[in-house]
Amino acid sequence: MKDVRILIADDDINFCMLASDLLISEGFTVQIAHNMSDALSSLAVTRFDILMLDMCFPTLKEGFSLLDDVRELYPRVIVLMISGSGHIPDAVTAIKNGAFDFIEKPITPDYIRLRIRNLAAFIKSRKVADDLAKTAIGMVGDSMAMRKVFDNIIRAGEYSTPVLITGETGVGKELAAHAIHRLSRYGDKSMVCINCASIPKDLFESELFGHEMGAFTGAVKNRKGYFEFAEDNTIFLDEISEMPVSAQAKLLRVISEGEIQKVGGKVKKVNTRIIAATNREIGELLDSQTFRQDLYYRLNSINIHIPPLRERKDDIPALATYFISEFCNANHLPPLTISFQALNWLYEQPWKGNARELRSVIERGVIFANNDHLTISDLTSSAEVMEHPLNSQGQTLKVALHNYEKSYIEFCLREHNGNVTKTAEVLGIDKSNLFKKINHYGISTKQAD
Repeated sequence: MKDVRILIADDDINFCMLASDLLISEGFTVQIAHNMSDALSSLAVTRFDILMLDMCFPTLKEGFSLLDDVRELYPRVIVLMISGSGHIPDAVTAIKNGAFDFIEKPITPDYIRLRIRNLAAFIKSRKVADDLAKTAIGMVGDSMAMRKVFDNIIRAGEYSTPVLITGETGVGKELAAHAIHRLSRYGDKSMVCINCASIPKDLFESELFGHEMGAFTGAVKNRKGYFEFAEDNTIFLDEISEMPVSAQAKLLRVISEGEIQKVGGKVKKVNTRIIAATNREIGELLDSQTFRQDLYYRLNSINIHIPPLRERKDDIPALATYFISEFCNANHLPPLTISFQALNWLYEQPWKGNARELRSVIERGVIFANNDHLTISDLTSSAEVMEHPLNSQGQTLKVALHNYEKSYIEFCLREHNGNVTKTAEVLGIDKSNLFKKINHYGISTKQAD
């Protein structure tokens, strides 16, 4: 039971001590919070499974406020409301607002044991299911929207039907494609991945389906296409909306007949599972006739739409925790947590770049963190460095690189209070080289050591 963590949030000291001693004797890990600040701090630092929350903590309004915060920031925490005999209607309202259940004071030891044991059994079964799903899928998310995506991925993995994955840039379309492939009968092979936007339009059919020697100028020998390399395997066509209409007709034939025709060659049977993805609005492409309607219907047999991060902010705590752990492990850093205030700041951001943008902000925050937890300062400093050059449209590459280098040096100098020696170490350059750059860019530093 030690892997089940319980937070008791109640200003009744006697009840907290009795309940804590009882649950610890049952093998649970228990912490106590006697006020709102302690409760929020504990939730930010430790991943709890159960929150036993006094409805009047210390007032009914504040108790409900904490419930709302927990449901928004920590949706996987099971909230068990503790109510007095005169608050049963309010307890029912709390359940409607997201509490799992409520228990009424006075509470006997046997009753607490029974309720918490039942919850622990539920949590254990849920963790087993989550671990199996996450191991197979390789994606992170606690929101209802992502649970639906995971269910669809698992279902899609059972079949060989074409799949169309839609969603904005950075939501994880390629991760979803890899997950479907791993769960399929071809999962022991490496999926063949093609970015349609990177293939020149006049070479598209040759790249996908291959060509025979002499089929066109420069075709000096026979060449296999990607579909032949993906025989008895999965092919992932990313950004399929960039595929020329002429190649779309041949792709439709692959889906309908299981056949490819090399450029300048004969028809050949293939057995390939197709997964496609796009960040474009398919409806607009159909209206403009840049995407074939019949191909869309065949690809869309299974549609998996991954919502943008701004529409599933319940996933932010899990994603942030995962990214922090990933970067700390990869760089052999001690474990970091994230403050409640920093988590709130993450919630307030629009995340136009979705999980990919969040990952970058967290990575830079970990690099520049000065404590054992990430603060708003760590995250906002990292966001500042990212946004400065990237939002300057219309610049030449030389100007953009110039601006970025200057901005980054200024940022590092601020982070180290103008200490040139420390800044040079962080940047991985000689101190003399850094002084040259400071003079070149006209950067002022309060401390030139």
